[in-house]
Amino acid sequence: MLPGRVAFPLLLLAVSCNPLQEYQQAARSLRFTLERVEPSLELAFPPDRSRIRFECTLGVENPSAVPFHIQGFDGALRLEHGGNTQPLGQIALERPLDLPAGGRTSMVVSVAFGYKDLQAAWPDLEQAVTGRGTGAWELEGRLRAQTHGLSLSLPVRSRRTFGTAP
Repeated sequence: MLPGRVAFPLLLLAVSCNPLQEYQQAARSLRFTLERVEPSLELAFPPDRSRIRFECTLGVENPSAVPFHIQGFDGALRLEHGGNTQPLGQIALERPLDLPAGGRTSMVVSVAFGYKDLQAAWPDLEQAVTGRGTGAWELEGRLRAQTHGLSLSLPVRSRRTFGTAP
């Protein structure tokens, strides 16, 4: 009868000290900011082979005491302007990076699209790139990270406004 009395409290202690819960809580405390969206034009001949590329810098802050190895990020970049939301494309993290405990790092992700896709989005993109008008860049996706051998996945959403109201 004594082994049962000892085993039950040990089982409760093991469940309450579950490191996975601590790591999940630490992952939920990560903060994301869309720091920059930088467009660049890649001209080609003939012109319909030209592309526009947006490099997005996403800042990641880790206020917890748990270090993370960011393995991947997949998401979508959208442009909100004039009451419309224009999807610009899918983006992905190109190489893994480390996020130390109590530290900060930046992820650079990019999206590029061709001339035909550009035609539909051009009016809103022109306003955003030239700063004439107001709107926001929106980034939404999923971050995959690992800590102490455990894999975690969490949603990411960030928004950066541009322009000034008339």
